[in-house]
Amino acid sequence: MDLQLTAAILTGKLFSIILKLKGSGATAAPGLYALKIDKNLVKKISSKNTLKSIVISGTNGKTTTSRIVFDIISKKYKVIHNRQGSNLLRGIASTMVANSSPFGHLDYEFAIWESDEAALLPISQSINIDTLVLLNLFRDQLDRYGEIDTTRKKWQEVVKNLKPQASLILNSDDPSVNYLAKFAKCNKTFFGVETTKIDLPSIENVADVKFCPNCDSKLIYQNLYSAHLGTYKCSKCSFIRKRPHISINTITFNNDYSSNIKVSVDNTTTSINYQLPGLFNAYNVLAALTTAVSIGINPKSASADISKFSAAFGRYQNIKLDDKNVLLFLIKNPAGANEVIRTIAINQKINLLVILNDNIADGRDVSWIWDTNWEALRSKTLNITIAGTRAWDMALRLKYAGFKIDTNNVNDDLNSSIDNALIKLSRDDTLFVLPTYTALLGLQAYFKSRGEGTWQNQ
Repeated sequence: MDLQLTAAILTGKLFSIILKLKGSGATAAPGLYALKIDKNLVKKISSKNTLKSIVISGTNGKTTTSRIVFDIISKKYKVIHNRQGSNLLRGIASTMVANSSPFGHLDYEFAIWESDEAALLPISQSINIDTLVLLNLFRDQLDRYGEIDTTRKKWQEVVKNLKPQASLILNSDDPSVNYLAKFAKCNKTFFGVETTKIDLPSIENVADVKFCPNCDSKLIYQNLYSAHLGTYKCSKCSFIRKRPHISINTITFNNDYSSNIKVSVDNTTTSINYQLPGLFNAYNVLAALTTAVSIGINPKSASADISKFSAAFGRYQNIKLDDKNVLLFLIKNPAGANEVIRTIAINQKINLLVILNDNIADGRDVSWIWDTNWEALRSKTLNITIAGTRAWDMALRLKYAGFKIDTNNVNDDLNSSIDNALIKLSRDDTLFVLPTYTALLGLQAYFKSRGEGTWQNQ
């Protein structure tokens, strides 16, 4: 019996009870305190149990992809998942503590662990990974992560150390992710987009990867889908996009923000209709389907589960408020924000609320707003309201983008800004809300006070 482990688990469980009684939404604190007692808690619990671990990481889409994978495989297996999105080691520890016996036993067959991209290396050193899913690498929170080459080199170490019987699932359209295949000694599966017909407004892309990760020569793109995602090859060495094993062949984006894709799996075509908008979610769905197929789930069955999926709060959310529609889209870096802008730019008349925070979870560096193509919305925006701790930085950026900014509509107070934005709308109008991460917590509290959806029940 490991008394230190048991003490850590019981302490974590006690803190969880206290936080629930206080009404706190903190999901990482129990794990944080448990790790203070036993820093090897995650490794010990992992070694005690035989469940298969699926770890999903990437700059954009890891929460949505993880939740889709959970919804698919939980129909057949008992699955543990850090569903609340606390994706550092302490978040995984919290989930383990909450679901284990005092001795560290977990009664599950699979674990799905969403991993922060910077935390993937330490997480991999504590968890025996059976399937690793790598979605993409974009510039994000430069003050915390640095440039993407820094993160990619850490990921290389993770990939090198995967056991030979593990599975590695990679986005072949991202050069940095595709490049990691050369370091793997295990089975590799690639997913990607094979159609050039993407019916979304074209906007200027900000490519984070312009040079070959293998030899630093210029990359040549045959097709560019979003940012640096596309079909490419090196101008000098043999580095080239791997042909995906599972691919999207056609994409249709509907006016109600649902989507239809046709996916090639094992030389057969599977159609998937789902309630998520945009190219970024098409990649999330494709990654989730590839993951499910890799562990033996039938593609048709997985497609049916995907069609019933609804997004995590704020990633894409449709809320009815006072006979007005509110659509939420999370933004946090240029690549993701540009895809959101591209998705809503299909509308000719837009009422917009942008909320820019610079709290720790958002990243202190907000320079990314200057690499985001706000200009694509300029001619279509009827009303614009700006909120958040860096509201005036956002207002300055939008002024340079050509928007007419009324300073009365720039406010760091979230609630009054939402009220102000809604007042301008007529019955059945739509307000597009683009918040950064911590602004979602404020939105959660606001909608909860109005009797609307909350984070927990998504």
